[in-house]
Amino acid sequence: MSDPMVIAAGQGRLFRGPTGAPMAVKIDGTATGGAYSVIEYAHAAGAPGPPPHVHRHHEEAFRVLDGELTLDVGDRTLTLGSGDYAVVPRGMAHRPYNVSDAEVRFLFITSPALDGFFAEMADLNAATDGNPPAEALKELGDRWDCVFTDLPAGDRTTRMVNESGEAASDTG
Repeated sequence: MSDPMVIAAGQGRLFRGPTGAPMAVKIDGTATGGAYSVIEYAHAAGAPGPPPHVHRHHEEAFRVLDGELTLDVGDRTLTLGSGDYAVVPRGMAHRPYNVSDAEVRFLFITSPALDGFFAEMADLNAATDGNPPAEALKELGDRWDCVFTDLPAGDRTTRMVNESGEAASDTG
């Protein structure tokens, strides 16, 4: 049996998230035997977020900590305020973003764990200055059950980093 974990505010594995803002993996898949991961993220005011995508074998649950998160799920647009929750079932196209004039901070839980996907996405964005080729995104998505539904054709790049954030470092 493992020892209980406590992750204090400001702690976790920190790196630049898919859209450029700092991301904190609070609980990773190694701590849960791959069952789930808990990640804290934010979108700046007006940030478009990631491209629409589908997880065929993962659920995602969102909880807004501060601000207002807009979440497209299928053909619905949800607006989540501070304290609100939403669950995106497996197989539903979705995209979290921020149309408000203030930053939104939120937690999301992926089940099974997807923290490895976000770490690899950070590496891909760093290697391509936030403009990975569509084929590289497709390959990454295929390995991690994240099918981007609106990528450009051919070798064209996709602007993933669409908001600024202070550089994050790995704090274990």
